[in-house]
Amino acid sequence: MKKKLLSVLLCMTMAVSMLAGCGSKEEAKEPAAEAGKEEAAPDKTPAGEEAKADDGETKDGGYKIGISVLTMSGQFFIDMVASAQKAVDAVGGELIVNDANNSSETQVAALENFIQAGVNGIIVTAVDPTALAPVVKEAKDAGIAVVCHTSKVDGYDAYIGADEYQLGYTQGLAVGKWIADKWGTEEKIEAGTLNYDLLESVIQRKVGIMEGVQENAPNVEFVADATAADQTEGMTATENFLQAHPELRIVCGVSDGAALGAYEAFKANQMTDPEKYIIAGVDATDEALNKISEGTIYQFTVDQNPTGTGQKLVDTCIAVIDGGQYEKDFNQELVAVTPDNISDYK
Repeated sequence: MKKKLLSVLLCMTMAVSMLAGCGSKEEAKEPAAEAGKEEAAPDKTPAGEEAKADDGETKDGGYKIGISVLTMSGQFFIDMVASAQKAVDAVGGELIVNDANNSSETQVAALENFIQAGVNGIIVTAVDPTALAPVVKEAKDAGIAVVCHTSKVDGYDAYIGADEYQLGYTQGLAVGKWIADKWGTEEKIEAGTLNYDLLESVIQRKVGIMEGVQENAPNVEFVADATAADQTEGMTATENFLQAHPELRIVCGVSDGAALGAYEAFKANQMTDPEKYIIAGVDATDEALNKISEGTIYQFTVDQNPTGTGQKLVDTCIAVIDGGQYEKDFNQELVAVTPDNISDYK
């Protein structure tokens, strides 16, 4: 009997030992499997994406884009770049901004720096399209997307901007119509222009202004012309106009910046009656829109939508980088802002 009892106890002990052994083996397998998962995780990132990041994409998955504009002293470019910055920030990217200060040498160096910095997109308002052509080719050879604004450079991927002649012509037509309606087309009326002939493309803007005005008011004679890049230069130039041509009643500027200087010169000479004098610009800056809204002699500007342009430039650049769909050439819609439609803007 004792032998039989010992035999049963021995069998039970062996069974418990075997179950414990099996449990130990299963528990040992689980940590090994988890370790295998941790080691395999890095392999989930495609090699192509790592290469793309090295080629200019930022660490957080955004884009690295360089933008070079003519000058950051003009309100249009300030607004456009601010919009571009907002658009790049929205996709988690990086925007490198360059103020070419109207120097082609500065701009060429900036684009070379963009390439060295590893950007995957460049947006440029060319000071001199011919001078930029070699560095744009260098960028293209490096696989960098190139989007041009205002002036086209050989080899570009996409263009966004407004036709320079049409910018001026839109202003000129509105000014000429006002003159014909208010003053008639018989009496000789003297006018001046504030140009920026230092840039070949902008010359056509001035031509458009003059031809637009004279199409509706052939009695307008342009008797004065000077280069003005900003408000200070515009004021000085207009003061000289008024000394040489005391009968001057109109100043048309190729930018709001210069035209606002003309406004200040007229104001300093007590020439503030909007029924007798006209100041006109281009760009629809906040200050210009305010002057129109207030019923001053500053009565015309042209809206080429700097905020929309900045967004469009970035969207298009990203589409080029990603191989998406985009318009090769996109002309911005132009609208003459006048006392009649200023309520749409203010």
